[in-house]
Amino acid sequence: MTAQTCPRQHQRTTMEIASLEPSLYTVKAVFILDNDGDRLLSKYYDTELYPSMKEQKNFEKNVFNKTHKADTDEIAFVEGMTIVYKCSIDLFFYVVGSAQENELMLMAVLNCLFESLSQILRKNVERRCLLDNMDGVFLVVDEIIDGGVILESDPQQVIQKVNYRVRQLQSLTVSTVWINTWILIWGQYLKTQMTMGNCDFFQTDRCRDCLVDCC
Repeated sequence: MTAQTCPRQHQRTTMEIASLEPSLYTVKAVFILDNDGDRLLSKYYDTELYPSMKEQKNFEKNVFNKTHKADTDEIAFVEGMTIVYKCSIDLFFYVVGSAQENELMLMAVLNCLFESLSQILRKNVERRCLLDNMDGVFLVVDEIIDGGVILESDPQQVIQKVNYRVRQLQSLTVSTVWINTWILIWGQYLKTQMTMGNCDFFQTDRCRDCLVDCC
């Protein structure tokens, strides 16, 4: 008599195997906490992992309570997640992956994040300096990770990309300021002409055909 496999058991085994397959979505979350465990920066890339703000903060507080007394960089396993972390003065950096994730990959992301921020902050990796440069901090994180996929693990490459984006933003800002200034000056000119009674294209009821004869 031939043994039959239970469909449910086969489905469960298939799902378990699939969950162990390599995935580009390596990072589940990244967050930076201060020495009180309060959030300074946080990004969650898995929408099913702690979807609410309350759940995220509870997870972060739990991670902080189990890691903040460590004097060295370590790996922790909290709530079924693999977590690598690093401390610097009054800051704690965390990179979160799944239970099956390669710790070396997560550590590479953590080291890249820390070294890149160290350059951005001119080696002043502490709370006050971080808060004063949050725009740059977010740019660094976005250049390293996109939707959970690791884009870059070389700090020098990250800094080059961040500098390029900053120049783009500065150029866009200058262009926007110039355009707004031009609009303001032109608006003031038109207002002055109308106040003086000069004919212009706003006075359509008085001069539809000619801008000279009707003035």
